[in-house]
Amino acid sequence: MSGVVDISENSRRPVRPSFWSNLMELLGSMRFAISLLTLICIASAIGTVVSQNQPWVNYVNQFGPFWAEFFQPMGLFQIYNAPWFIAVMAFLVVSTSLCVYRNTPKMIHEMRVYRENLREGSLKAFAHRWEGQFTESAQALPGIVSEWLTHKGFKVKLDTRGHGTLVAAKAGSGNRFGYIATHMAIIVICVGGLLDSGVPLKVAVWALGKQPVSGEAISSGIPEASRLGTANPSYRANLLLPEGETSRVAVLNTDHGLLIQDLPFELTLKQFRIDFYSTGMPKLFASDVQVFDPATKARFDATIEVNKPLIYKGVTVYQSSFDDGGTRLQLKGIPLTGDRDYRVDLEGTVGTSTNLGSLNLPYKMEFAGFKSINVEQMPTDNSKEAAEAALKDTQDGMKPFKDNLASVLGPGVKGHSSTRPTNIGPAITYKLRDASGQAREFHNYMLPVSLDGGRYYLTGVRDTPADSFKYLRLPVDDQGQLDGFMRLRAALQNEGVRKEAARRFAEQAFGKRGESADLVSSVAESAKRALDRFAGTQGGVAGLTAIAQFIEQTVPEAEREKASDVIIRLLQGAMWEVYELSRERAGLPRAEPNEVHGRFVQDAQIALSDLSLYGAPVMFQLDQFKEVKASVFQVAKAPGQWVVYAGCLFLVIGVFSMFYIRERRVFFWVTPAEQGSKVMMGMSTTRRTLDFEKEFGHMVSELNARAKADTPTAVHGLKGEGLS
Repeated sequence: MSGVVDISENSRRPVRPSFWSNLMELLGSMRFAISLLTLICIASAIGTVVSQNQPWVNYVNQFGPFWAEFFQPMGLFQIYNAPWFIAVMAFLVVSTSLCVYRNTPKMIHEMRVYRENLREGSLKAFAHRWEGQFTESAQALPGIVSEWLTHKGFKVKLDTRGHGTLVAAKAGSGNRFGYIATHMAIIVICVGGLLDSGVPLKVAVWALGKQPVSGEAISSGIPEASRLGTANPSYRANLLLPEGETSRVAVLNTDHGLLIQDLPFELTLKQFRIDFYSTGMPKLFASDVQVFDPATKARFDATIEVNKPLIYKGVTVYQSSFDDGGTRLQLKGIPLTGDRDYRVDLEGTVGTSTNLGSLNLPYKMEFAGFKSINVEQMPTDNSKEAAEAALKDTQDGMKPFKDNLASVLGPGVKGHSSTRPTNIGPAITYKLRDASGQAREFHNYMLPVSLDGGRYYLTGVRDTPADSFKYLRLPVDDQGQLDGFMRLRAALQNEGVRKEAARRFAEQAFGKRGESADLVSSVAESAKRALDRFAGTQGGVAGLTAIAQFIEQTVPEAEREKASDVIIRLLQGAMWEVYELSRERAGLPRAEPNEVHGRFVQDAQIALSDLSLYGAPVMFQLDQFKEVKASVFQVAKAPGQWVVYAGCLFLVIGVFSMFYIRERRVFFWVTPAEQGSKVMMGMSTTRRTLDFEKEFGHMVSELNARAKADTPTAVHGLKGEGLS
């Protein structure tokens, strides 16, 4: 039958939304956007707490091998370039864009309408309303009201109906621009962040077929497949430039190697300048550079300082830090084994390496670094009282030798409550790598350092970069040099010197007192054995251990403490005679048995006991140097920063619009009355504030003043929220 409507079950079945509809609904929802913002906030907090883009060994040292391996795949050490973080930002851009796309037309429409179709019944439901009568006619009053509202900053529209006229007015509609601008700011800032992230670089590498180069291939030259042209839109690279040298390329570090970034100009470092505070801490460092543009042949000078970068052709050059640029070094090799007292000369340049085969040493020496200024926290009290207290300090391994059979290497300064920053002069860092490829790193100061009332040359050693340096203190002689220690060490390794020193000690201690020859001979033999064990081929610690084992094996337990004290006294007395013999062999007069020489011999014994822990047969002392400084620049091309600035401008406009522009709407319903016209007024706002209440109160006051005096009520109706 025609005209019959199909109301079967199939026609009443609801239409299921498609997958794409659900996806768009999810992406455009506020809950999804808030979840993404929460993830970004958490990631930013992690990026603030955890240092980013540091060497892998730093993270292993900080978190341990297990947690470092656990965090590394999550990208927490390069969180702002992590794929998941970039994906979150991309989804936030999509989500916010959908929100803007959906709601902007509605908001613009809402801003433009006056709602002139409002009915009288709806006006009576307003929370803020007023009723009264005026003497003006219903035809003339709407014009007067319109003029009055226009004077107050409202835009007005009239709607004349059969039984009355509606005056619709609005102000502050630009408030809705705040919501649009705020959402646009999120989009623009995220887009700017994506532009300055690693995404453009990865796209460029993928699109152009670039291949990062490893460290081994760099020495043979940079292939064209590893170079990025000047048209690369976004990058952040590093440039180390020694004084007097010129470069037109920077280095980009990637997960798989290095990429070379060509720059649109040449940069020459004319001079690197650094100023210091009185404590020796750096106060200012700056680079005087010359820029040459090959395209225009322009050349000009500039100064790059921290927070004062050079900006040219869209590339910003920041002063990041400073480093060594290839300082030329002259070293003195001091042997720590054998019975010969000599030095060997060695020259090198920081950043290079050399084989020590010419010195009959199975090592390759790598000149790792040089610093002309070294500021350390040094104790402020080096008085005699402080020295005596320090000798009893058990925390830094510097106890009196008789209480410390096996001293260990320790920090250069430790256990002092009162310290101050002090410049202790130049220092070098080098590595000794053996045939198996294993290396130990050493850090030696050029000048002696005053510590605990004595003066020492500090030479530090560590097995891995994750370890801290442990320092061996080599005491200086009465001339402020290492010659005295070198002579004493070499003399101790000579069997004839040890025998003569033991004999002299026995004669001095017992022969002059008239003791029997047998006793003197016995004491000399005991002192000789103590010296032999202390000067064993395995070093002082092993020798002292052998002495302790000898006492345990040959002396009853009840007498071991007394025997240990006797042997240590024998060793100390015999070591003094070794010291005297070392001076005689060098043509020097005998040492006076005073505090200076006594302190030297005691410190030398402690240093000798630590030599086996040093792990090298020779120590290289810095003799002379010709410093070459280098600046470390960060070279960035970041178009996204201007996009971010634009986003920040949108954000300021949006926040200002939302908080300082108040949207208000006013409606007057004018109808004829017996003598004039009757008026009903209502006022609304999207956000009720004290300013809105005041504005409504002023309007009511003015309306009451103009209303007919004989109006029975001539008041507002505010549903219990009356004005005073």
